[in-house]
Amino acid sequence: MSDVEIRHLPESICMLKHLKTLQICNFWVIEQLPEEICELECLENLDIWYCTSLRDIPNSICKMKCLKYLSLFGCDKVETLPENLGCIECLEKLDLEKCTSLQDIPNSTCKMKCLKRLDLSCCDQVEILPEELGCLECLKELHIEGSGISRLPQSIYQLKGLRIIGSREQLESCCFTSLTYTTDYGDYDYALIT
Repeated sequence: MSDVEIRHLPESICMLKHLKTLQICNFWVIEQLPEEICELECLENLDIWYCTSLRDIPNSICKMKCLKYLSLFGCDKVETLPENLGCIECLEKLDLEKCTSLQDIPNSTCKMKCLKRLDLSCCDQVEILPEELGCLECLKELHIEGSGISRLPQSIYQLKGLRIIGSREQLESCCFTSLTYTTDYGDYDYALIT
């Protein structure tokens, strides 16, 4: 779905019980998602891109037990995420790139035992990460380029093999001195926890 002036998704969309992927792209005027979105019991991928009027993510999203990929790319009015976001047990990728109004990451995120990739690129209002982020044993990539993060929680250094992608200045402010430049990630440097 894209390029249509719809302020609210029809609640009937939540009747699609076997839907696995839902992409909501370029709905500039959509203001909210239906609270019943959790009824999409088989949903694995929820891509919400450039919905620039979207402000809130319903708490019911935390009941989506099959969700593996959640993207809020470019949803620049979203200020907060549901406190119980960590209840999405199967989530492997959380993409919050260009969520420029996002204030912080809920502590419950540290309960996501399957999370492999967390992208906070250009989330300039996010300045700190939850202290228990080191509990994310599967985390392999953390993107902080353009975020407000200048210090990492101490627990993160337990995550051997974690690739932290950001600007050289940002990574140096996080006390990384051995940095690698790669074109695989654009013009970014990265640090690898060993």
